[in-house]
Amino acid sequence: MRLAVLFSLFFALLLTTTAPAFGQAGNFPADDDPFAQQKFLPVDEAFQFDFRQQGDKLILSWDIADGYYLYQHRFSPDPAAELAELPVYPPGEEHVDEFFGESIVYRDHVSITYVLNQAAADQSFTVSYQGCADAGLCYPPTDKTIYLDAVAGDGSTGINVAQVAANSQQSTSNSLLDFLHQQPLWLSLAMFLVLGIGLAFTPCVLPMYPIISAIIMGQQHGARQREPISTRRAFTLSLAYVQGMAITYSLLGVVVALAGLRYQAMLQHPAILITLATLFILLALSMLSAYTLQLPQRVQQYLNDIVQARRGGAHPSVFLMGALSGLIVSPCTTAPLSGVLLFIAQSGDLLIGGAVLYALSVGMGLPLLLFGVTGGKLLPKAGAWMNTVKRLFGVVLLAVALVLVERLLPYVIADWLWIGFIFVSACYLIFSGWRELSTRAAGVFSAIWLTIATILMIQWWPHAPEDRLPFTQVQSLAEIKQQLSAAEQENRLVMLDLYADWCVACKEFERYTFTDERVKKALGNALLLQADVTANTPANNAILREYQVLGLPTILFFYQGDELSSARVTGFMPAETFARHVEQLQ
Repeated sequence: MRLAVLFSLFFALLLTTTAPAFGQAGNFPADDDPFAQQKFLPVDEAFQFDFRQQGDKLILSWDIADGYYLYQHRFSPDPAAELAELPVYPPGEEHVDEFFGESIVYRDHVSITYVLNQAAADQSFTVSYQGCADAGLCYPPTDKTIYLDAVAGDGSTGINVAQVAANSQQSTSNSLLDFLHQQPLWLSLAMFLVLGIGLAFTPCVLPMYPIISAIIMGQQHGARQREPISTRRAFTLSLAYVQGMAITYSLLGVVVALAGLRYQAMLQHPAILITLATLFILLALSMLSAYTLQLPQRVQQYLNDIVQARRGGAHPSVFLMGALSGLIVSPCTTAPLSGVLLFIAQSGDLLIGGAVLYALSVGMGLPLLLFGVTGGKLLPKAGAWMNTVKRLFGVVLLAVALVLVERLLPYVIADWLWIGFIFVSACYLIFSGWRELSTRAAGVFSAIWLTIATILMIQWWPHAPEDRLPFTQVQSLAEIKQQLSAAEQENRLVMLDLYADWCVACKEFERYTFTDERVKKALGNALLLQADVTANTPANNAILREYQVLGLPTILFFYQGDELSSARVTGFMPAETFARHVEQLQ
């Protein structure tokens, strides 16, 4: 969502109109009937489990109903099991949600083979898994226990199951790993070049477009001539930028593969992110002409040269800017990148692995190169309006810095920072930019920025914790019974919200529904209970069994000690519909 600000700023310059897209999390049900509940399958029908054992191979399979899916990272074999090798997870489907980011999921059918190092006759083996429904229901983690035939060990040491969990995210790239082992180099390079082009439009690379545009616009601003920047000049600057990013990305990938995945995590260390953000802030302030005498003149001039690229040493400076941008891209792990890193780690072939990484990163840079060239060609003649453009790109670079810093912050604080940034930058651009424009252009410019700022501030206005419903937390079935008994004496309606951290729709309820004023008013006289079943403890399971809960989110309503079964809510419900739902219970 944060990239919407970055590109609202960016396309406000390139286009005279801006139409940002804003999305609400979740898919709201089309039926406005508050009591029209989605019918969900029991977990064993949604995910039909089967297994077979062939010697030392234990093959687990699931037939998955239409509209349901299983998470790859939620497969967890028995901690007591001793495996001969790491399991191979089949390729899955990428699934993205607002709260948990990218995950790999399986639909229709999935089979997983575990190779046992040794096992006694009738030894138990338990596997845990978890899935959700597209309609908004998440099931609790499910355990299945099976009994094994004897497997004679060969005396070798088996693999601890903890390693399986640590490597589950890497397994999705096994098909690409096999491809690298089996195919000629030229075909691998061509394939990863194409994969890189596809990755160029992912959130990790998108912030690079405003940066390369700022460089091209800085060159135009710094040029003495009145003609637009030449295509050749735009191409060479863009190429220097892309090469800086590609080489840095490739080298970091090789280091990660050789030094271990812990190094990759270091790239997201707060010190690294803050340092990069500081550099972008300094570059932005250079474009905003905000430096004072406190900054050494040589440093100030060098930073201006990087952004404006207006001297003979421009290409090395732009190359450095691309290298810094490569540090932004590098923490983003994708299946192609994981496949290459595993290939380097297993084969030790730095030449082929580095070449493939370079092809992948060049593919990511090709759209940037094309964008930089066409952007330079299409720019109008220089004039006083370029001062406004310079300020605009300074604001864009500040937004890039904020994209880096927000990774370290809770979403409420990040929301407030974005709102403050939007408001301050809009005011700055409106009151500083209109002097460089004609009266008509100034009016259009101000209208665009006021519209962008207003819409984004409304969209991201954070809900403070005190604005949420005042739930009473209950930890056991006995506590729920006690609260129901007290509410019966007071003749009050009771709402019980069953919540878990792994439930996306539960978080949507928390942020979008329970913060709505109409919902809070409708529940004003009700006793609000919430049971957090994240830990999946015996007490949690007792609550779910007692009320025959299939999955989450599930919200129950009670009156006079009895559940109003027809009022039960399963799956996400938007605020307006949920408010009507509660009002009809009064």
